[in-house]
Amino acid sequence: MTDNAKEPDFVPFNFGALDAARSSLEISRVVILPVPYDSTSTYLAGSREGPQAIISASRNMELFDEELNLEPCTVGIHTLPFLDPVVSSPDEMVRVVSDVTSSHLEKGKFVVLLGGDHILSVGAVVAMKERHSSLGVIQFDAHADLRESYQGTRMSHACTGRRLFEMCPLLQVGTRSLSRAEQEFRASTGIPFLSPSHTEEFSARLDDLPQEIYVTIDVDVFDPSIMPSVGTPEPDGLSWVQVADLTDEIASRKKVVGFDVSELRPIPGLVAPDFLTAKLVYRLIGLFVRAAR
Repeated sequence: MTDNAKEPDFVPFNFGALDAARSSLEISRVVILPVPYDSTSTYLAGSREGPQAIISASRNMELFDEELNLEPCTVGIHTLPFLDPVVSSPDEMVRVVSDVTSSHLEKGKFVVLLGGDHILSVGAVVAMKERHSSLGVIQFDAHADLRESYQGTRMSHACTGRRLFEMCPLLQVGTRSLSRAEQEFRASTGIPFLSPSHTEEFSARLDDLPQEIYVTIDVDVFDPSIMPSVGTPEPDGLSWVQVADLTDEIASRKKVVGFDVSELRPIPGLVAPDFLTAKLVYRLIGLFVRAAR
């Protein structure tokens, strides 16, 4: 090799394939926490592969967001090592997520959790709640997830909404599937929800939530025609434009302190849902972190 030979460029395996100047932990406002865990899946397993697929797809995105007219990565986005799954119990996995989230909140980082199982969101919200006493949660999800317990555990993906409601005021968006017991619980507690055909009520519901918000998105909230890569698909659902518009309104009216995206179950050879999810994460960083600065 001659002295003038050029070394091949190294494309880092991180969210957005960002160079060190935009992805080192020290300079990054945002940290991505990937958690490949799906031990409470009850229909189709495989969301443990979601974080890897999201990061892989993100490496092929344009870093300029045409709708926001900016490059969200300018705030710095650091991808943390994949968090080892804890298979002893979902309670312990949730505790570990809470501890890791807390450690980065203490450093002043904006934490983005990538699941995996939707129950992981509970760990993130436990950590957020310790720092934001008046916190509301907006849950984008096809399912209410309001069971008290499921298959012998209170930390099942089917209980995510119930555990979140026990900590914070909760607004459910895009829900269209629940049991009779969940419906009775929702009616008795007054948990507000918006089906895909009633999102015009979103502004009024947003008024009732605290100023500080955590957003959790189970990607089965999308219509399965654009998001087939989930473990528990449901007919109907939100469009990309609907989710973009609703999250834009959240960013314009509230202070978002963190968010997660979960339950992507990659289908080999079908990358469009992976890319949609990566683009969604990037768009939300642009919306929420820009608004929070």
